[in-house]
Amino acid sequence: MKRILNTHLTAGAAALAALLCLAQAAQAAILDDFNAGELIADFQFDDADGTALDAAANSVDPLALFDNDSDNDNVVTNGLGQLDASGKDNTAFGSNYVDIGAISYGRAIGLFDVSWDFDESVYDGAQDEEFRLTLVQFDPRSTFVTGETFFTRTSATEVTLTGNAVGTGSVDTSDAVFGSTGDMLTLIDVNLDESTLDLWYSIDDGVSFTLLGGGVLDPNRGIESLRVVLNEDFSNDTLLIERVALSFIVPEPTSAAIACMALTALIGRRQRD
Repeated sequence: MKRILNTHLTAGAAALAALLCLAQAAQAAILDDFNAGELIADFQFDDADGTALDAAANSVDPLALFDNDSDNDNVVTNGLGQLDASGKDNTAFGSNYVDIGAISYGRAIGLFDVSWDFDESVYDGAQDEEFRLTLVQFDPRSTFVTGETFFTRTSATEVTLTGNAVGTGSVDTSDAVFGSTGDMLTLIDVNLDESTLDLWYSIDDGVSFTLLGGGVLDPNRGIESLRVVLNEDFSNDTLLIERVALSFIVPEPTSAAIACMALTALIGRRQRD
């Protein structure tokens, strides 16, 4: 009996190890996919201290910068490689857009690296304190959201993260709740060919990721601009954005498509022979 039990334990451990390996591979794959794609925009906020968001450098295209929104005029870099949103001292819906050209197929992965520390003694449930990275269907100033990384302060001690999808047939991802202090790397994976939305987050600087899945896109929406949203007053808080970037992954042929092409080529060769 002991020997049989040990065999079962060994088999169970092996199965668990296999599952853990698969999970780790999946976690690593999303960051690998982002890094392997073509960078469309990349704002790392390593500009000089006091640089406004609409003047922050885009390392991919120096001419493609965020547009101006006066509500975010006091949101500036801190000289430490971060955009400091604590300068947002008004309750308006601040939003800055950058035009990235038209993406109508394949996958786009948006990176949003952010940290926060909210004053728990200052909270108004009537105010929607939000910070978002949005992939928008049309050129700047459109409100046709395709998908977005959506952080909302939902209580004095909680911040909720959701992958938000908008449009016909759209479904949000599952969500996750965090404390009033956090430091998070997020990757929103928008698959325009399959109309799916996945949101991955990491609390250990990209070593491992957790998936918030189940999102569904409006199949008629694409991406033509990127938007950063800072909604409500953050002057009593710490809210730092370290990087905003977008990567485009050209879809690879499926194994079935490759087999079909090979078969077509073989038939064509035999006909010529």
